[in-house]
Amino acid sequence: MSNSTCTVTINGKKIKANVGDTLIDAGLGGRLVIPHDCCSGQCETCRVRVLSGKVDDLGTREKNTVLGCLAVLEGDAEISYDPVPVVRTTKGTVESIRKIKDDYLEVRIRTVRPVTWLAGQYLRATFAGCPPRDYSPTTPLSLDAEQDVIVFHIKVYPNSTVSSKLGADITNGHAVKLRGPFGNAFLRRQPEPILLTSTGTGFAPIWSIAVAVGMGQPGREIRMIAGARTRDGLYMRDAVRWLQARGIPITLTAGDGDNETVRTERPHELAGPLTPAHVVYSAGAPAHVEAMRELARQAGATFYADPFYVAEEDRGLLAIAGTLLRKASAPFSAASAG
Repeated sequence: MSNSTCTVTINGKKIKANVGDTLIDAGLGGRLVIPHDCCSGQCETCRVRVLSGKVDDLGTREKNTVLGCLAVLEGDAEISYDPVPVVRTTKGTVESIRKIKDDYLEVRIRTVRPVTWLAGQYLRATFAGCPPRDYSPTTPLSLDAEQDVIVFHIKVYPNSTVSSKLGADITNGHAVKLRGPFGNAFLRRQPEPILLTSTGTGFAPIWSIAVAVGMGQPGREIRMIAGARTRDGLYMRDAVRWLQARGIPITLTAGDGDNETVRTERPHELAGPLTPAHVVYSAGAPAHVEAMRELARQAGATFYADPFYVAEEDRGLLAIAGTLLRKASAPFSAASAG
């Protein structure tokens, strides 16, 4: 690494740094914390805008953004990032566990104080006696949100480390710690048309974004695509009715669709033409997120990603099951599946 120094300006603050420092390390050297989580390039929490200067993006560039945990300084530079809620740890207890559909649960956690998060972000949840998992808080499908209640949609995998315990070892009153929020795929107040796509319980953050747009950004052009391996995985019918009642088009797709109410194509095959003016949010299986990322890149559209990676201890189980639909909280991962 070079011993030469440079100046990096982060959200207007000038910081002395070393050439070769990652953007996160440069910020920390100046006591400025760029939002980050996994530091492996998966969670995208640390994506920042490069306004000017010399930054080696190390293959992470999308339009004028790079990942701060990987990109390094080659000289003087100026970067910026969006303000986000402060990461905090909050205690809570399980208030209810409700089956939405076979193998899909709505888990409500009542917290000792309100947890601030932006639609599209995720939290690290540690149920007492279990390893941590990352889940996206969401708007209840019934829209009966409460200030001190966090709602998760969780896919249950038999014999998995965490999800299989919900409703069994983990019941009402079980202690939970929540840490966050994390993630860069949160809703911005922009006028451009928006496309939301998801697979599996990736619908949770996408649904929260859709509700925020529908209620807080009236008139903004929005379209949604929600996919699952089979129709049994399309657990969001109540949400679909709410969206349709407000004129927000949503397309459902599954491998065993009927091509009438449920299409059979993969979500990225239904994205339609994109332009540089589009803003795309995608959540769910990494393969889906990467397919949408490539479409957005080709069109020059703005892209925000929330890939759901599998937990290390459940990887063998899910490989056998042939599924990869929930986030993981392994030390260098963005989110969790079991």
